[in-house]
Amino acid sequence: MAFDYKGYFGEIALTGDLLDRREERRWRAEPPPRDGEHHDVVLYLGCNVMRTSHMIQTVAAIFDRLGLDYVAVGGPTYCCGIVHHQNGHGQAAAGMSHHAVELFQRYSPREVVAWCPSCIYFFDEVRRLDLPFPFRHTAEFLLERIPALPLVPQPPRRVALHGHGLGEARRREADAGRRLLAAVPGLRVVGIEPDERFGRTCAPALQRDLGMPAWTELVLHEIDRALAAGAETLAGIYHGCQRMLCGFEAERPILIEHYLTVFARALGIEFEDTYKKYRRWADPDRILEDAAPCQTANGVDPARARELVVRLFGRSAAAAPGAAPS
Repeated sequence: MAFDYKGYFGEIALTGDLLDRREERRWRAEPPPRDGEHHDVVLYLGCNVMRTSHMIQTVAAIFDRLGLDYVAVGGPTYCCGIVHHQNGHGQAAAGMSHHAVELFQRYSPREVVAWCPSCIYFFDEVRRLDLPFPFRHTAEFLLERIPALPLVPQPPRRVALHGHGLGEARRREADAGRRLLAAVPGLRVVGIEPDERFGRTCAPALQRDLGMPAWTELVLHEIDRALAAGAETLAGIYHGCQRMLCGFEAERPILIEHYLTVFARALGIEFEDTYKKYRRWADPDRILEDAAPCQTANGVDPARARELVVRLFGRSAAAAPGAAPS
């Protein structure tokens, strides 16, 4: 059966339309002008983070605090091509990756700061692109700028980072995330080594490969290791990690958050993780009522909204806390 690209990207857009208003978004989905538009930094978001837009709001607020000249971009227009690659459409994937790079070049950036580990993996390790600018993960970029960030002491809390250890880049990014958290006064980072069974990133493909029982056991083992180390928070390094792990808060006495959410509190920056809130509620009628302002503002069809909410956040989804969309 042919992969449903329209359905895949359409679901990402629909989820985002229930979580925030389009006119308030901090990123650009359209291409830059053909004659160019300079920004020192391109913050390359990828696609799937649109399901958890509080993370985009968070990183944008941090970039604002740093006074950076940047533009945040993402969505299908800037697709790296990995989804097409994974579904056997190599030529299309290659074309999309080159197109994304061409769009970046129109901004004449000094650096492209990437958010999505899958985009980084595809550009660096699959396509092996010779890029005309530095290209690295957001955690590594921010780590260099800690001296410029006035971090305010936080209430004492022990945090374990859920990182990924498959490949040098993933280990490097996890280390940067730990060091960012450790820089926050009041936070104590407790060490748990990445379990390589998690692969490069938490993703539905991993669930399918392992099977849901084995996936659930793997996650609970990770949480139990964090608890045994004394952690009160498990901080995921990638957006997919947070989306797929957050439902396990109901299974163990631990707070599950994205690492940048934890870090940004020391800057007085915090945006609600609406995706997690809806997973925890598991009540479609309550969720649809809460999401009604965004649904109306974005012109979302009520029937489509209900179908998505029931599938992603209904009781059956809550019963399988690690279940996640493609």
